[in-house]
Amino acid sequence: MSAIVFLSLLLFSPARVAAQTQATQLQAKLNARVTQYALSANGLADAILRIAKQFELPVGVEWLKDKEALRDLEFTWKDDTVGGIISSVLKKYPGYAFRVEGGVVHVFRQDLVNEHQNFLNLKVPDFFQVRQELGGFANVELRGVVQNIVSPRNLPPGGGEGGSYTSGNVPEKPLTITLRGASVREALEMLANASEHKMWVVTFSDSPGLTPTGFRRTETLWHPTPFPDRDQPMWDFLAWRDYMPQSTPPASSSPR
Repeated sequence: MSAIVFLSLLLFSPARVAAQTQATQLQAKLNARVTQYALSANGLADAILRIAKQFELPVGVEWLKDKEALRDLEFTWKDDTVGGIISSVLKKYPGYAFRVEGGVVHVFRQDLVNEHQNFLNLKVPDFFQVRQELGGFANVELRGVVQNIVSPRNLPPGGGEGGSYTSGNVPEKPLTITLRGASVREALEMLANASEHKMWVVTFSDSPGLTPTGFRRTETLWHPTPFPDRDQPMWDFLAWRDYMPQSTPPASSSPR
């Protein structure tokens, strides 16, 4: 009898209920019909992030910054769903797909998502903890830990490097969340779900060279070249309101 009670507590724990609620809310947003929507974007990542900001979707994007993914996009939809809009965009960029996982719309290039050179498949070390920390700062700490794996600095277990973080114009609440044992991708999804930063973007460089430890090099949205090896990998971690494209083509939407 006690085993049954314990199982029931697991099934209906606050964290599990919250995750189920978020997943339901996200699916409702994807199923929402849009009377008309016009989009003009500077490539794949820009298109997805504009859509995510417009419809307030938690998203994770991992993309290769090559000439195909940088092709401009102009499209108009009538009487479609938000999920249908995303699917239409990805059809313009062959090799990309999306799925909903961990309460996040995950956009990825299919031939890269499971490869060994993709740092997102690394596991978060057991010593890593997030206790009463702002989501943005937790992301900075996670990045430091991952950088020490990809580009070792010979730090002791649990050690880190000094850094600074400002939350800017986005009010943040402290988080306590367990990330150890998750993949880096899953950790970013959990942080996006729990924090005010709802968009993470990993931009892989098109250059063929790998880091000395065998991982793909990364850029960021506003840093157009790969970072030095000691700063690999890098990624963007943004609130919806933080995403301000350098040039903003006109876009309109009429949801219903």
